[in-house]
Amino acid sequence: MKTKVFIHGHEGTTGLRIHERLKSRQDIELVPIADELRKEPEAIAECMKKADLAFLCLPDGAAKEAVAIAADCQVRLIDTSTAHRTADGWTYGFPELSPAQYQAIAESDRVANPGCHASGVIAVVQPLVQAGILPDDYPVSAVSLTGYSGGGKKMIAQYEGEDKGEELFSPRQYGLTQQHKHLKEIVAVCGLAQEPIFSPIVDDYYSGMEVMVPLFTHLMKGTPSAQDVWQALAAHYEGSPIVRVLPFGEDKSGFVAANAMSGYDDMEILVTGNDQRVVVTALFDNLGKGASGAAIQNMNIMLGLDPTTGLQITK
Repeated sequence: MKTKVFIHGHEGTTGLRIHERLKSRQDIELVPIADELRKEPEAIAECMKKADLAFLCLPDGAAKEAVAIAADCQVRLIDTSTAHRTADGWTYGFPELSPAQYQAIAESDRVANPGCHASGVIAVVQPLVQAGILPDDYPVSAVSLTGYSGGGKKMIAQYEGEDKGEELFSPRQYGLTQQHKHLKEIVAVCGLAQEPIFSPIVDDYYSGMEVMVPLFTHLMKGTPSAQDVWQALAAHYEGSPIVRVLPFGEDKSGFVAANAMSGYDDMEILVTGNDQRVVVTALFDNLGKGASGAAIQNMNIMLGLDPTTGLQITK
């Protein structure tokens, strides 16, 4: 029997990508909604009643409204918005945190898909905190370089339009007030005592994300070497089909391209630097492991399937 899936907000970037991925799967039956009814509560409720699982690909406010509609339906939810990532009763959808997190997602009826930038920071920081070598009060900072597709339809149109402004041909830093919406989940999931300094940058390429976390080893517990940092990450992700820690000493020939994982749904982690100053870099697609790929992975886990089903994996 096919699993019935409803995509609420299928016209947005993430919703479209999820729809594209699922429409050809033989184990999934998509529950349609007419365009003129996609904002009507009664029509949404009818679709949710027909579905086994629903994706919410909506702004935060609309996502909360959709959850209220779903309260009377026997439907499992995956919310791709920011609205429920730290909310009670919701499971954070990053299964690589631990075997227990994977199992919690498998059993949950309410899963919050991680933010794209947050995925990179958490992939680096949480295992080091868990391993006991990164103190929870360490002054974490991160720089995150992303393709313009992460800004949604409006930003894509700006970058691809004929009247493209000169400033769009260069990297642009944003989130200048240090109030980025992903900080809350980073602190909560990693167990940090304070919010990191976080600098996101959007650049003139379609997709791909490079999140860099610099570390002073003398501020870490036990003053670990670069290889010790690598070993903690390698041990954490050993056996993961999605997140790979590259061999110690790998440096991508001295240049790390932010679009290296564009079009794929897995993640690479790279440890560079020296025994005094280490930089840990997470490479992934902001539309893949940073959005729709992660959502499909979580759906697979909730349905008891191989988590990589329907995903594009580099190796």
